[in-house]
Amino acid sequence: MHANPSPGVHAPAAVKVVPPQTLKRFAAELVMPVLPSGAQWQAPAPDAQDHEVIEFSWAGETARHVGTVVHRWLQRLADDALEGWTPARIEAMRPRLALERRGVRPAECNEAATRVVRALTQTLTDERGRWLLGPRADARSEYRVRRLVGNVMHSYVMDRVFRDDNGVRWIADYKTSGHEGSDVDVFLDRERLRYEAQLARYAAALGEPRTKLGLYFPLLAGWREWEK
Repeated sequence: MHANPSPGVHAPAAVKVVPPQTLKRFAAELVMPVLPSGAQWQAPAPDAQDHEVIEFSWAGETARHVGTVVHRWLQRLADDALEGWTPARIEAMRPRLALERRGVRPAECNEAATRVVRALTQTLTDERGRWLLGPRADARSEYRVRRLVGNVMHSYVMDRVFRDDNGVRWIADYKTSGHEGSDVDVFLDRERLRYEAQLARYAAALGEPRTKLGLYFPLLAGWREWEK
């Protein structure tokens, strides 16, 4: 019989045997082969955003927040196809705009809220505004589309997309910039040229042979349209 080891006494660990190392030398005349080039791979560039960048490149933070809120509520009006919306209802929304919470300075909140209410009310009472936001075939608001151009994925957000009574596709973009003074038509023509390339990219992303494009200015009840 083998006696058990006493408590606290451990059996010796097994000794690990390391095999002897063998070195091999290549012949002196050996020429190493040329290694192939490493695989070349380039990750796609991150999404390129194309929404409201041009419009707010010159504007202050308050104007940017006003534009964001106007776009949000125009989407709501369009989703409701204007049903149940009146100027009085829009005026009653002032406390719900929460512009200070969005980053507008307290001293500017009243004026900013007035601009939002005016933009929505003018759109609601304007014939062109009602035409844009009313019930339409195949309508989308804040419609997001991604398109790969080269190795860059572009993301677009289209304010309003729909088909008219003739089945023609429309893409309309809202611009919340204002204009003081006269020559409003000159201003609208200049803005049309300014945003023409942007809307052309939207049309290319949808890929239809015929698309009509438009810019709507809620604060001015202004409109410009053209065909791709």
